[in-house]
Amino acid sequence: MGLFGGIRKEDGGLKAGFREMKWGEAPRPGMTLLDENGPDRFFTTEGDDLSLGGASVTRIIYKYWQNRLSEVQIEIPPASVEPVFKHLQAEWGKPERPNRFIEDYFWQNDKQGVEATSASISKNPNTRVGTLLIQSRYIQAKRTLIPSPEPPVAKP
Repeated sequence: MGLFGGIRKEDGGLKAGFREMKWGEAPRPGMTLLDENGPDRFFTTEGDDLSLGGASVTRIIYKYWQNRLSEVQIEIPPASVEPVFKHLQAEWGKPERPNRFIEDYFWQNDKQGVEATSASISKNPNTRVGTLLIQSRYIQAKRTLIPSPEPPVAKP
């Protein structure tokens, strides 16, 4: 079994969610709240496995929108970026790379609805630190349909 439950050719790539967590689930007991920003809440998990494909990662942040898992951000130290990238290619297949001069790579599964998932990995050209972002395309689409509340206007 692989990083995201493995890849089956009939699934068309990425699995919905991250590890045993599925898109749309509520935060789990024991998660630590890092920050809140409107409908977004950011958590870490105590005792999380900070490795991908045998390479160490710095931190895993779980983003919840309206109390539903919508995104996972994984911070990768420079020494682990290449091993993680190779692991992702083995799991998900060859990524898209829109600009050959920029080290940004993208994957997307063929699913619709709550199973729709996309991922990207980017390497900072200065620090060589990597960021892997795995998102629910379904929840991201819903976010665009539901307007954010307007901030209160200060009265003169």
